Amino acid sequence: MTFRLECVIIRLFIMKTIKLITTALLGFIINAASAGDYSLGTSYVSDYFEEGLRKAGESVQVSLGAEGALAGLNYSAGAFTNQSIDSGTDTYILSGGLSKSFADELISAYVGLEHTEDVAGEAAQEAGLTLSFSTLLSPTVSVSRNLEESLFTYELSLSHSLDAKIASLDLMGALGNIESTQSVDTDYYIIGATLSKSVSDNSSISVGLVRVDSESTEEDYVSSVGISTTF
Repeated sequence: MTFRLECVIIRLFIMKTIKLITTALLGFIINAASAGDYSLGTSYVSDYFEEGLRKAGESVQVSLGAEGALAGLNYSAGAFTNQSIDSGTDTYILSGGLSKSFADELISAYVGLEHTEDVAGEAAQEAGLTLSFSTLLSPTVSVSRNLEESLFTYELSLSHSLDAKIASLDLMGALGNIESTQSVDTDYYIIGATLSKSVSDNSSISVGLVRVDSESTEEDYVSSVGISTTF
């Protein structure tokens, strides 16, 4: 009984430490960012999926981001919330990380931390590594690890943008695998398109449609409409 209690205390201490580190990194980046490095967006989505798993029905989302460069590294931080207006749980995410380009910017590597909390009471901390390639279809490979339960998520994504005078069209596809427990994992597949149009020098509106399919749920189509701005 004493051993189990000690394990719980140690686990809570690790979770709080990681949360403090993520929050401190977020605060540092926001303080260091200059004018024009901030982004703010809000959107409506018909469903909210996270790594192929449905977490909520109709929702309103708000995101805030900051990015910049310091000592040869690019830094970024973000705060995101999904507020359910139909069914499911509300979610809050804090993230921060560093990135650097190599081989004449052909390859970009990103390392970051992410803290996720659900109103239902669950919380998770993840460390992630992402490699992006500036080649045809912009392939991106990412690996993240749940730091409490030692569970991994793997994802490969492709994307392509088509720019026109009227609007721009972004196409994407992804396939991934997420471990729910040490013995259970789930494959998921995502394909979608987003049409966006600038309404000012710093703001744009967008509409999107995404098809999500995974082994744990039936295929679903997620529609969205949003507005974003930089300042």
